[in-house]
Amino acid sequence: TVKALAEMILPRTDTPGAADVGAAAFIDLILTEWFDDADRKRFLAGVDDVDVRSNALFGKGFVDCQSIQQSQILVDLGEKMARDVAALGEQSTPEGELPVDPDFYVMMRRLTLTAYFTSEAGATEELRFEIIPGSYEGCTSNPSERKEPKQP
Repeated sequence: TVKALAEMILPRTDTPGAADVGAAAFIDLILTEWFDDADRKRFLAGVDDVDVRSNALFGKGFVDCQSIQQSQILVDLGEKMARDVAALGEQSTPEGELPVDPDFYVMMRRLTLTAYFTSEAGATEELRFEIIPGSYEGCTSNPSERKEPKQP
């Protein structure tokens, strides 16, 4: 389900998609090695919710749905995320605290984008990132400015 969601968020075009760069494996690693228990449970409950929504609407799991049906689930999740963000703007909370827990879809999108843009393909093909841009010409000087060493 995570692999299918990631591919719907960043599909393959003229550049690799999220599935091509191993976004699902990255997300699994972050879930098992980085997230605390509360975030992991919230994320996994969100994955379960995707299948619950899919079964309620289409009578089958998310992975077994057609792409148009999968898109509808993502649109619904995106609309919920937008409502949650709007609710955040209306509430006043102490600085540094969120009034509501982060939404599953926000977590899923963030993890997918991080996985993609930190991959070699995402960084080089999409972002056009170069580790050392241009060329390095160390210790060069203008020949007219060279001073010959003095001889004794």
